[in-house]
Amino acid sequence: MIVATAGSALARPAAAFLRTDSTRLLSPGDALAGNASQSTSGCRVARGGGARRPHISFAAGGGAVGDAFVVEGTTNVKFSRELMVPGSTEPLIILGTGYREKFFVKVYAAAFYVDYSIGVDTEKWREKVGIETFDASTVFNSIFEAPVVKSLSITLVRDVDGKTFVKALDDIIARRIKKPTVEEESSLSTFRNIFLERNLKQGTSIYLTWLEPSVMLISISTNQSACQVDAEIKSSSVNYALYDGFFGSSPVSPTLRSSTVQLLEAIFAK
Repeated sequence: MIVATAGSALARPAAAFLRTDSTRLLSPGDALAGNASQSTSGCRVARGGGARRPHISFAAGGGAVGDAFVVEGTTNVKFSRELMVPGSTEPLIILGTGYREKFFVKVYAAAFYVDYSIGVDTEKWREKVGIETFDASTVFNSIFEAPVVKSLSITLVRDVDGKTFVKALDDIIARRIKKPTVEEESSLSTFRNIFLERNLKQGTSIYLTWLEPSVMLISISTNQSACQVDAEIKSSSVNYALYDGFFGSSPVSPTLRSSTVQLLEAIFAK
């Protein structure tokens, strides 16, 4: 078990942690913990013991709680620094946090995670994602299209019925998909049905994990575990519509996008 301790240096600006060697954010000795087990749902779960796990330093948008967690500062929701998801053999690492409010009422906190290799060798990560220089207007599209796993973690800070939650996400999708094709409508139906009959209580976590542009896994959890897969969406256009709603030019959570941009810029614009 990873235990959080107070007073981590995470609270300092990201730039202070970047190594002068532009290809690495970690020292050569950093490595994954020695033990990992397979959960019953097929998601690897990190275990304590062994060498210190690699991580990149968290940037703007939230405070920190030790080495294991990051706090979204407005809602005080605590997110794990690393996240295991189905379909990925290594942990994802947190890049930013934020929150969404509706009519001045805070609805949820959110965190964005990406493939952990961004914290191991940024030069190879640039090549994988196809980014030569940082450009905030295109970097998120590059990450979406690249063969890297990424996940959006949403934690509710108030009770929300399933119908209301679906309506909010439908509004995001409708920005890009005005008239769904038969394939898109089938994916949208799958997406809606997984939420409609649920009463989503405060503290419920929802994970949207993009394994690739055409495959998104949805996990709903009451214990902040993304290991259970509740639905799979196989439509690149539907998947992108959701992704763009959070990381496009008009994001539903500007704080999440700006927080993530700050750390990505610190990583790539060196």
